[in-house]
Order: sequence, then structure tokens, then C-alpha cells
Amino acid sequence: MEMEHVLHWLWLTSKFNGANRKIAKLTEFFGGVDEVYASRTFHNLNLTDEEKRLLCDKDLSKAEKICGEVARIGGKIIAVDDENYPKLLKQTHTPPTVLYIKGMVPSLDDVLTIGVVGTRNMSVYGRIVTERLCANLARAGAVTISGMAAGIDAVGAWATIEEGGVAVGVIGCGIDMVYPTENAELYKAVAERGCIMTEFPPGTPPISKNFPIRNRIIAGLSRGVLVTEAPPKSGALITARYAMEEGRDVFAVPRNISDVKYLGTNKLIQQGAKLVNHPNDILCEYPYAKKIEVKKPLGDDVKKNRSEHNPIAEIKPTKAKKDTDDKINEKIKALTGTERTIAELLLERSMQTDEISRVTGMPISELNTQLIMLEMEGVVKKLPGSAYKLKTD
Repeated sequence: MEMEHVLHWLWLTSKFNGANRKIAKLTEFFGGVDEVYASRTFHNLNLTDEEKRLLCDKDLSKAEKICGEVARIGGKIIAVDDENYPKLLKQTHTPPTVLYIKGMVPSLDDVLTIGVVGTRNMSVYGRIVTERLCANLARAGAVTISGMAAGIDAVGAWATIEEGGVAVGVIGCGIDMVYPTENAELYKAVAERGCIMTEFPPGTPPISKNFPIRNRIIAGLSRGVLVTEAPPKSGALITARYAMEEGRDVFAVPRNISDVKYLGTNKLIQQGAKLVNHPNDILCEYPYAKKIEVKKPLGDDVKKNRSEHNPIAEIKPTKAKKDTDDKINEKIKALTGTERTIAELLLERSMQTDEISRVTGMPISELNTQLIMLEMEGVVKKLPGSAYKLKTD
């Protein structure tokens, strides 16, 4: 795409804040963005006097400054009429007129793209389930789309790229900014293995009103959206609603009905979202979609960075539970592999063996052996009805 054409898109986008339907009407009326820029009169159009005045201002200095800044940070600009613009996103009701991209320009048109959204304040259960689902989706050749927020978004993106898959991060600020700051390593890894994408020009801060706007892009890029944990009022549910409105699939991981904090996912299931017990519950819906070539998984050094910035580590116990929780955490830190995974799951509540098997993907026979070992080590306690809990005494 020629630079002058890109400049014209940036010029027009700045007049109507990107996704305004008037941009589509103007380009359709005049036959293209270059023709809108060349026009000196805007009669017989449903425009205010102020909008007409803005369109008569042909100054491109702001657009040129944006182009220079994007080039300086190694980014790219794709306009809605570019052949590389994602077709799925273009088919939505309000596609962004311009996308700023850091990383490779992914070809998403024919591949399986799954949005991964959920709460920032995730539980241990939410982390483990999201890791397992996204790792399996990545191994199957799916591309995950997330908002790069702390919590479920970050876990899904990490699990994808650790398996050698491609992740796309859609952010609510300029591509020159990292938000939240603890995701700096994740931002770098996603840009190397996929891309960071936004409709906001460089220098745009991560203000609250940008995130619901950002969510429609996550839904628009995705064939289906997976919701792991969502409070009744959350950005994850906004993304799910966008997906439903665009005719995309919505998948939800169920929660215990006594856990009111995350019952937004159960509400989605009531509204028609598909209940997810296993990655194949998602993959079986898209036998026609192409799968990306999975690359070499990330090294242990990058995984170490991920664990050091793991949002779950920021969850602090209440004062009343602190002494007990400290003892439990010491026990868990001494564990490795599947034993640690099981113990972390039981941090929140007791669980039946079949539920632990479903979440971890472990066969019942192997799981029973691990649980017996943990019981002998004094980490877990067996309850009636094949249930287990962490031992606190």
C-alpha cells in the first residue's frame, strides 16, 4: 500500500475516531479514501458544519508524525482496504479503519482463531484450566487472540507461545506502550511469535474507555471466544456479547454454582454458550479451518520469566488465613510436576477425583497414584466420596 494512501487513511480516521460509520459512508460515496481527501465540497451529506470544516482541512502533518513514530518502533500500519487486513474482522459491523501492528502481519483468514478472555483476578483453578486448554489449542495449530491483560488473558497467551503456537495480543493503547507493566516479557514474546495489534495510534494511554472498544476486535478476529472465568459484570462478558452479535461461537468453562464470583461463565452457558470440558469440545467445531505450523517451544529461560511474572503470585491471603496459608504454600513449593499442579488446584476447595482428572487431563489411574503419594507426604487429606482437600494441620 502506497504511503500517500496510508496517510489519507490516518487523516480521515483522525476526523471521526476510527470506527465511526461515517467513514464507511464517506468512502463509499466518493469511491475511496483518496477521493475523500481530494474533495473540496461535502454537500448533500449528513454531516455537521464542524465535520465539513474538518474534512476541508487537508493538513497531513499529524498523519506523517504517526507514520514516523510507527516506523521508529518497527511497527506496521494496515488500513481496512489493504489486502492483508483480516477478513473476519472486516466482516464485522464496525471494523477499525486502521490497525497498528508490532510483530509479523499474521494471515488469519483461513486458520482457526480462538479468543481467550477472562478475569484479571483469576483463581488457581482458572489458571490451570486456561493453561491446559490453550496449550492443547496451540499444539493443534490454533491461533489465540487475547487482550494482554493480567490474569486469564496473560496465561492464555503464555501457554500458546510456550507450545510454539501463535498468539495475537489486542491492546487498548498505542503499540509503543506495555500495559500492564508486568506483562513486558509477555509483550516481547508475543511480538516475536505473533503480533501486538491495536487501533489506537502511538502515544495513546491505556484509559478505561479504550478497553470495551478493544474487546470488539478480539471478538472480530476470532471464530470462537473461550471464556474461562468471568464475574457477572466484566470485560470478558462484553467480549462474549460482541462475539454473539457477530455470529461467532462462544465457549465457557463451567464454575461451581456456590462460587458466585465467577458465575458469569455459567450465565453464558444458560444463554447458549457451549460448555467446555476438553479442548476437543472447541476443536471439533472447526474441522474445515486450517491449522498453523507449530514452531519450536520457548526455552526454559523465557518460561522462568513467565513464572516470575505470574499474576497468580499476586493473590494474597486474608489476614485470618495467613498463618495457615503460609504453611500450605511452603508444602506446595517443595512439590514439582503433576503433584504441584494437583496441590495448587486444591488451594481453593476440596475436589472430586473425576473433577481433578478433567481439569488436569490426567487419567484416573495415574491421578489416584499421585493422590496416594500426596496423602502419604501429608499434603492432602482424603474425604468421603472420593474427594480430596489440602491438609492444613
